[in-house]
Amino acid sequence: MAVRGPLAAYASDAARSRGRLYAEAPSPTRSEFQRDRDRIIHCTAFRRLAHKTQVFVPLDGDHFRTRLTHTIEVGQIARALARALRCDEDLAEAVALAHDLGHTPFGHAGEGALEACMAPYGGFDHNAQALRVVTLLERRYARYDGLDLTWETLEGIVKHNGPLLKRDADPDLLLPHPEERATLASRRKRESAESEAHGASSFETPPSISGLPEIDIQIRKSGKPDLRAAPQDEEPVAGVASVRPQSGYIAAFDAAFPLDLSTFASVEAQAAAQADDIAYIGHDIDDGLRAELFSLDDIARTPFIAGVLAHVRDEHPGLERPRVIHELVRRVITAFVEDSIGESLRRLARVSPASADEARRAGEALVRLSPPMAEAERDIKAFLFANMYRHEKVMGVWERARDAISRLFPAFFENPELMPAEWAAQAVALQDADRAVVVADYIAGMTDRYALNEVKRVFGG
Repeated sequence: MAVRGPLAAYASDAARSRGRLYAEAPSPTRSEFQRDRDRIIHCTAFRRLAHKTQVFVPLDGDHFRTRLTHTIEVGQIARALARALRCDEDLAEAVALAHDLGHTPFGHAGEGALEACMAPYGGFDHNAQALRVVTLLERRYARYDGLDLTWETLEGIVKHNGPLLKRDADPDLLLPHPEERATLASRRKRESAESEAHGASSFETPPSISGLPEIDIQIRKSGKPDLRAAPQDEEPVAGVASVRPQSGYIAAFDAAFPLDLSTFASVEAQAAAQADDIAYIGHDIDDGLRAELFSLDDIARTPFIAGVLAHVRDEHPGLERPRVIHELVRRVITAFVEDSIGESLRRLARVSPASADEARRAGEALVRLSPPMAEAERDIKAFLFANMYRHEKVMGVWERARDAISRLFPAFFENPELMPAEWAAQAVALQDADRAVVVADYIAGMTDRYALNEVKRVFGG
């Protein structure tokens, strides 16, 4: 049984967070990472996940996973992993709950359609869109746009799948130069003193960045980095080679609030990424079987599933099919969680990071599956790709979803006044690339149902 104990040396410490973009007084009842989690849960984009597709459009049935139920399952597994690894559970959960906020309606079909529409204008990436949501598009608070999440949560959203840049230099160079650290500390100390003088928090925050309280189209006019539509083909940084495609928005935000894109994310964010894989493998098996896209005998062609299924049938002969499915899925999830804990603890013991930053600079992911279970995971994913995601029933719905997005984008781009007034006002006076980003923001935020209603409204049927 996993028991709460003291955090490991490599765990993120909420009391020593690198802070927020905008200084805020600390909460007397919650840690900084708990506040992040709560802000995510209460934001509009999180509620919309209830009506966004995971694989099946909700109209297909009430019991299939949506983005929201998937996200809740990821959060639960992320907490379990973080607890076993003696990390901060709240940070792991916050990253898990935010990881899909940038997804479009209609799941990957909708994302593929929006990517195609945005190809001439810098592309579209749901990971970057999640960052846009939590730093720009959520407009709830009096002093700033976005949710003003901590550095650690933002880092986890952007880098939970690994670094975006790679340095060939010594790993120590990934941290700021000592002189830069001293300057940063001095500025933070000065800001802290100023905040205390005005009755604000002494919670350590990065220096405030002039102009960022209004992160919007007007940011270009102030000469600050354009966080809306920065170009993707930016000048390469000396000694840095691209690891994964880096969106212009991530690059621009990083210029204003550096997220150390060359390092891995925290152990907590890595736990959230591992939880994402485990959750979707489990629930896609469940949904695929319940939708009768494939049978138990079909999926038993993968060796790992065959072994688990044999144990279920041996222990419970004659068990009805729905209970067999549930037993199979719960044992698959448990096996992957327990293997991930064991393998991750071995890696952490081998690397022995003495701090959260040392874990980030380890040069490898520390939360992983063992090689045999990683192979089992690949087998299951290959099966699901061929037999579920490419099933004719799913593909038929996805094609109609792609058609909806592919029709809405050019309609709104050519006639911004077709969008609601607040969106039209932003887009109508903009040049092509900037207008396209506004249209993409509007479409990406839609639920499946809202997108279908927009098709009816715009095209009359």
